[in-house]
Amino acid sequence: MSTIGTNVGSLNASFFLTVNNEALTRSIKKLSAGSRLADPTEDAAGVAVSGRLDANVLRLVAAVDGAQNMVSFAQTTDGFLSTIQQQLTRMSELAQRATNGAFGSADRANYNVEFQTLKTQIDSISSNASFNGTSLFTASSITVAINASGASDTFSTKAISLSLSSTSIGTTSDATSAITAISSALATVTTRRAEVNSDISKFNFHITNIRTERINLESANSRIKDLDVAAESSNLAKNNILLQASTAMLAQANASQQAVLALLQ
Repeated sequence: MSTIGTNVGSLNASFFLTVNNEALTRSIKKLSAGSRLADPTEDAAGVAVSGRLDANVLRLVAAVDGAQNMVSFAQTTDGFLSTIQQQLTRMSELAQRATNGAFGSADRANYNVEFQTLKTQIDSISSNASFNGTSLFTASSITVAINASGASDTFSTKAISLSLSSTSIGTTSDATSAITAISSALATVTTRRAEVNSDISKFNFHITNIRTERINLESANSRIKDLDVAAESSNLAKNNILLQASTAMLAQANASQQAVLALLQ
């Protein structure tokens, strides 16, 4: 049936022109963004899941930073403990030399000057050593997150009590007593170093686990939101062809009315 009032063919062509144009626009938008969630309405559930995964990944990034800071804190502690250990070793050597009765009091006094200087340096480290404003040798606990769910672990700081305040090597008997006290202090320091390095190892394991979890989450998130460029490029080409075809058909449908006018002449 030929009509003038309503061009059904033109309406259909116009409808599909709009549909194809919208499909082409969506393909361009996805390819431009590199994400299949560029249009959230196409996968509302995917947007929600991806959003949660994004938040988890960022929390894991923060957790790695926190654990790495904890390792740095512990390594700084061990560095100061290592210095104290070296100083105690030197004091032990001086005390041993001072037990030699063949030395005169003047020689022993010279040894004692260095001995007392080292003791003062150890006291200064024990009292003042800090990391980013936090004392390294005051009893406390430092907690840091180790996953995206809020689980945490703790590094405990301890005071270093070496009981050396009254030690001296001014006499052979004092030197002998000092050797015993220094041996006890060395045992305290080396035990603490073992504890600190054990915690360093523990937090390094946490860092490895956090990074592994992050990789797995990012992989899962990629499957949800990252675009298959090859497939979407094919869609783009198809939608572009359909748009051109529907445009041509709209022009054809509009031109078909000319045949109806010919009947009126």
